[in-house]
Amino acid sequence: MGRRHRLVLQRWLRPETDGDPGFTPGKEAAVLEIMRTTTVPVPLVVAVDPDGAASGVPSLLTERVPGRPPSDAACAGPALLIELGRTLAAIQRVDGGLASLVPPYRPFGSLVGLRPPPASRRPELWEQALALASQPAPASHTTLIHRDFHPGNSLWEGGRLTGIVDWTSTSWGPPAADLAHLRINLVVRVGAEAADLARDAFRDAGGDLAGARHHDLRTVFDFLSDAELAATHGASLMRLESYLDALLAGPS
Repeated sequence: MGRRHRLVLQRWLRPETDGDPGFTPGKEAAVLEIMRTTTVPVPLVVAVDPDGAASGVPSLLTERVPGRPPSDAACAGPALLIELGRTLAAIQRVDGGLASLVPPYRPFGSLVGLRPPPASRRPELWEQALALASQPAPASHTTLIHRDFHPGNSLWEGGRLTGIVDWTSTSWGPPAADLAHLRINLVVRVGAEAADLARDAFRDAGGDLAGARHHDLRTVFDFLSDAELAATHGASLMRLESYLDALLAGPS
């Protein structure tokens, strides 16, 4: 009997998504091939059809990585948070000529026309944060960034990190922007303490925090669309406002 292979097929049904020319399976395959030479666990590329000539639409076939994304309860565990912070720092140390293969960083969303959540009793807090987030980002050096690094794109088995997936948005940009995306995901799912622990692990592993406050503030609004801000209430709103308080009180 032959060996059974578990595979994952990604098909780019809308290759023009977001008007991002870097949103292609060819780019993701190139990134994965280089990441396979590092200590960061990623899927093995089996085949890639960059322009859809063979399969009808651009496609990427990879081996299925064992494991599952962590639950919210698991995301509160120090060991997981430390591993995420260390892994992000390791990703950003990779070069491999990727600066010429991936697009430059750009924010996910627009800040134009955003308003504080209607349920908030502290609109001035949101307005202050939005004003600072709208300022130009501080200068910093640039590295490879996953660009969508968060617990949902990590796989775990028996408490061990088995894979980092979804490299579609990989870019070349400020390290703190990558960290900020992880942190806002943790704030919304678990709370600011989890986000701070991941940040500390990232820093201790050599991660660069230059411009961190700006990117933390900016990413709150990039993460939450206008509609999501309008729907934010209850415990999620309290966690976000506590996070903004800490950011605004911290060093610039």
